[in-house]
Amino acid sequence: MKPRRTGDTLQTTDISLRVVEHVTELDGATLAELTAETGLAKSTVHNHLKTLSRYGYLNREGDTYHVGVKLYHLGNYARKRHEAYEVARAVVPELADETQLEADFTVEENGRIVSLYDVSTFSNTASSLVDSRLFHVHSTASGKSILSEYSEVRVREILDRWGLPAQTEHTITDADEFLRELEAVRERGYATSFGEAIEGMWTIGIPVTGPDGTVCGSINVCAPTYAHDEARERAVVDALDEKAAVFERRLAEQGE
Repeated sequence: MKPRRTGDTLQTTDISLRVVEHVTELDGATLAELTAETGLAKSTVHNHLKTLSRYGYLNREGDTYHVGVKLYHLGNYARKRHEAYEVARAVVPELADETQLEADFTVEENGRIVSLYDVSTFSNTASSLVDSRLFHVHSTASGKSILSEYSEVRVREILDRWGLPAQTEHTITDADEFLRELEAVRERGYATSFGEAIEGMWTIGIPVTGPDGTVCGSINVCAPTYAHDEARERAVVDALDEKAAVFERRLAEQGE
């Protein structure tokens, strides 16, 4: 029997990807839990689990399935092949060292935000982005920074697809309010997020433009909100402006 299509997608592939995402979201899941999450027949879910495990995308530990290391390998490959990765690897540590805060370079893919390279020097604390999880565009400074360079049509397409879920009590959840926020970002030249994506975290982001003149990502600085004051914000913005210019120059040189 041929796999059924859902719109322009194959239903079997769609189910397998949903299973992987559910396993990730649940931090490991049993067959029973995945059957409940997907609403599919137990036998169907079991067949997908067997196939995903066979190819290394999932790993079974007792009755619980976890994401396999193969996905890390693929994700790391995707990260390193990005045109901005090598430049980010050089510039982001400089920014972290200069500000003594967490710094990273993020990109938008498929309507979500992910950190391509991250370094933290703030009080020897661990990076808040080290797990490379996907963030919504509307709650992060990097998302606002990147989307401020997009057309309203493109922004609305992303918002229509993913919505504006509340990550914290400070998250913007209204599309029109978010569009006004993007206009403010364009006017001042940088984006901010005060506890909108992660409670207690403060972030500033500035868009980085590639050699073709389109935005390729955002360079950012992140710290606990208790470390914020106006003087530090100004210093961080100055450092970001400088490093964004360096980033763009090195991207151009890389393409020569």
